[in-house]
Amino acid sequence: MNQSLLASLALLACLTFTESEAQKNKRGRIAPTLDQIFQPEQMREDLKVLRKALEEGHPGLYLYTTKDDFAKKFEETSQVFAKPMTLRQFYLEVAPLVEKVYCGHTYFDLPPKLLNSLQKDTSLFPLPLAFLNKKAYVDHAKTALPLGAEVLAINGTPMENILTELLPYIRSDGYNQTLKYRQMEDEFALHHFLAYGKQERFQIEYLAFGSNEKKTKEVEPITAKKLDLKLIERHSDTGKSKKYKAGQVEEGIQLFSMNSFDFGLNKKGRQKYKSFLQENFGALQENGDVKCIILDLRQNDGGYVGNDAQLFSYFAQAPFQDAKLAEARTLTIPVKEHLARDQFPKMLERIFAKEFKRNDCGRLLMIEEKNKKWEPKKKSFDGHVIALIGGWTHSGGAVFGSYLLNNDNVTFIGEETGGGHDTFTAGNMVLYDLPNTRCQLEVPLIRYENYRGNRNFPKGSGIRPDHPVQRTPEDLIKKVDTVMEFALKLARKKVASAKQPAKH
Repeated sequence: MNQSLLASLALLACLTFTESEAQKNKRGRIAPTLDQIFQPEQMREDLKVLRKALEEGHPGLYLYTTKDDFAKKFEETSQVFAKPMTLRQFYLEVAPLVEKVYCGHTYFDLPPKLLNSLQKDTSLFPLPLAFLNKKAYVDHAKTALPLGAEVLAINGTPMENILTELLPYIRSDGYNQTLKYRQMEDEFALHHFLAYGKQERFQIEYLAFGSNEKKTKEVEPITAKKLDLKLIERHSDTGKSKKYKAGQVEEGIQLFSMNSFDFGLNKKGRQKYKSFLQENFGALQENGDVKCIILDLRQNDGGYVGNDAQLFSYFAQAPFQDAKLAEARTLTIPVKEHLARDQFPKMLERIFAKEFKRNDCGRLLMIEEKNKKWEPKKKSFDGHVIALIGGWTHSGGAVFGSYLLNNDNVTFIGEETGGGHDTFTAGNMVLYDLPNTRCQLEVPLIRYENYRGNRNFPKGSGIRPDHPVQRTPEDLIKKVDTVMEFALKLARKKVASAKQPAKH
């Protein structure tokens, strides 16, 4: 989220929100069902609104899919709506189209009331799954299938085919798949229901861990509410994590678990974070014993702009900025009449008018005064840094990772980040209600180029680790943190090397 919005949001209690006629008409309407039929003209109107919102507002729409390709895809989708369809069919056609933006902050969802209902009462696939190397494994010790069993097929459809069907409904930055698989661990059952419909039972073909004998087991569906409880109890769960914590693992090695940069909008939360950094890095500088820091970013899917940069200022080797560049597509929020009721377009437009100016080439770029400059802290750490990354490392988590790319003392371990290494769209976002189906579209309004060094990765990829490390099914069963184990071995070598006297 853009930093200037923090102060503006504090004024919301004083603002009077004037509803348009279209927004007034939304109130009191009964939420549609998945099987509700919509006419071609209704679906095409919704598609037109969605297209206009994306084309006029999204600053990264053509980063990975060309304008011509998008025009073709919109036309093909419109032609599909030549006959009446259910809401489910509409969603299944439009969601993969929106996914072609390849943006982890661009959401397309079913109407919120319907989605909430589905997430409570729907009968779903009953097994929590972990996805390791693009394969599905049972991630619960008390289910009809053994823990760690590989799920090969469901109701006769190979898991590989199921994933090919479902992955286009899950967002990600660029072309990388790691965020998709991490989200799939939470959302597999619901996406399977939407794509394949309600199932009276599930016939599962599987391989028990350590066995080459394929077996089949029939299981009953369970409600979404019961599945949520199973997901909380899944074998790989490590319990509720603090947003950040620090502690010495062993002599010479300090662990910082930075699980989020989202500390809310209140001053108290931001001050607490600032004090945490000052105290911990002050202590590191004072005793001088720590030679290696392990930064665990694997659960960090972002937060508010500035919190990532504030942390990096304790590692920075040179001055830096929040972003290399920030760009908007427009100063005016498009299709305002279709915004969700809790949106404040006039306030956003005032912020944008102050923060963005057109350059000589006509591009709307953030003015320098709003792109904060940072200096390295006097308490900055100059030992070795090991950054643990994964699919959930997204948005601000990936931005922080890109800052680390400027340094020559950082080693990345784990799997490719879910957030892009180079550019992404986020910042201020607006939410739309499509007029007929009531599906929702969220559009980010700012494209950022990360302030990173000269280290490059392929277009559309996240930050790729120096040492790719993934759990195995055996690690899953034994609850071994494979990435952390690898990091500790490397950290011990770095500490031992730092203790050796310099050669002359």
